[in-house]
Amino acid sequence: MSSAIEAAAALGTKRTKVVGVDSGERLMTDKFAQVCRLVAPYGLTIDIEFVSFLGIRSLEAALRVVRSAAQPKGNLLVDALHLSRSGGTPQDVAALNGGDMGYIQLCDAGPAVPGDDQGKMLEARGRRLAPGDGVLPLTALLRAVPANFPISLEVPMAGWLLPAERAKRAIEGLKMVMAGANE
Repeated sequence: MSSAIEAAAALGTKRTKVVGVDSGERLMTDKFAQVCRLVAPYGLTIDIEFVSFLGIRSLEAALRVVRSAAQPKGNLLVDALHLSRSGGTPQDVAALNGGDMGYIQLCDAGPAVPGDDQGKMLEARGRRLAPGDGVLPLTALLRAVPANFPISLEVPMAGWLLPAERAKRAIEGLKMVMAGANE
């Protein structure tokens, strides 16, 4: 793993994410703290993403991991899809006031919540929508984080669109949602 970390640092990477796949919070806390300590000499920050169909499934669980690990280079990543599918809300994010979070990931989704982990996985890995094309409360989520908070897009879409067109739709959607958040 150190060669990947060295390569990331050489490329100027500032942060990277991990996903909490183990269901035991104590084990995930130990692993997260270990990874944070491993990358610290390289100046990298680690953000743990909770995923609604894996081990660490909620904002609350991921927050407990981050706080228990107590690492200066360890933060929380909030993905709009997983926040919604785990029952979280923009108000939950606002309560953090930016603390403990490294950045947020935006995408959109339809109103139908998949009924099982397999459905949630399929949605997350290829059935997301561009921001503004679905029903997730993205404007409220943007208003829940401090001004100039880091945002990324994660919009894997299956279908006929070429990658450049997918990227264009995602960026146009992001601009529309951001304009609504600034009104």
